Amino acid sequence: MRLDRLAACLKVSICLLAAVHCGAAIAADADSGLAPAAESSAAGAEDTPEGTPEEGTLSELEIGREALLAKDYATAYRLLRNAAEQGDAQAQTALGAMYLAGQGVDADVAVALSWYQKAAEQGDAEAQVSLGVMYADGQGVARDDEAAIKWFRLAAEMEDPAAQSYLGMMYLDGRGVEKNEAKAAELLQMAALHGEPQAQYKLGIMFLDGRGVERDAAAAAQWFQRAADQGHALAQYHLGVSYAKGRGVEQDREQAIKWMTSAALQGLSLAKDYLRANGNITVESGK
Repeated sequence: MRLDRLAACLKVSICLLAAVHCGAAIAADADSGLAPAAESSAAGAEDTPEGTPEEGTLSELEIGREALLAKDYATAYRLLRNAAEQGDAQAQTALGAMYLAGQGVDADVAVALSWYQKAAEQGDAEAQVSLGVMYADGQGVARDDEAAIKWFRLAAEMEDPAAQSYLGMMYLDGRGVEKNEAKAAELLQMAALHGEPQAQYKLGIMFLDGRGVERDAAAAAQWFQRAADQGHALAQYHLGVSYAKGRGVEQDREQAIKWMTSAALQGLSLAKDYLRANGNITVESGK
């Protein structure tokens, strides 16, 4: 099983997590310094006048995050690196996300891993989730489900929704732990109640199939609806099927087509095939 990213994913600043959990491959490196490729692309940042925030104003971390959101990567890199080198865990996580996504520097998963490791060891939940994903997917490091479980569990203990979701999926598939569908449902529900769309979708599937919970089509449709409202394509597809079949909801062809179309616009082949098979207009996406 390959774990999805939160989506919405880097969970870091929320915008940084999106870059992590949707994106790039990860490679390991114990060295936390700049790799040659990263040094060359970060040259612009180093040429930027040093400058520090005035007393009583926002911190380097806060200004760096604002600069990152504004796509002022040179300023973001300089300020976040300064803060990261002084031991700020949140800055280390943010800097790791920049290297992972290639924002203002050449993507360098080894350097990203190094910064995430530093932040995770200080207890930063977002970094712990990112490390867990790396180990679970075997990206940049050898796949190690037990290491993934370790980092997911630490973040889940701090009630991090993405960590709860990933940990639940590990229990669901029996990866790194003994398979336990009831435990999986418990963890996924915790994450789902915090608004984690992937957990909401997975919980819907579990209610639909009766895995770890009693089979309940109405509950399944409700969780699909929550995830679909957040743009989760597979949840939109399953919600469309629920409306088409009257499964847990009142049968409604218009709602079925609406949600199938939303999923198809995101490129989901299942939804496109459904629309074709039922004589609806084919929706093309990605253009």
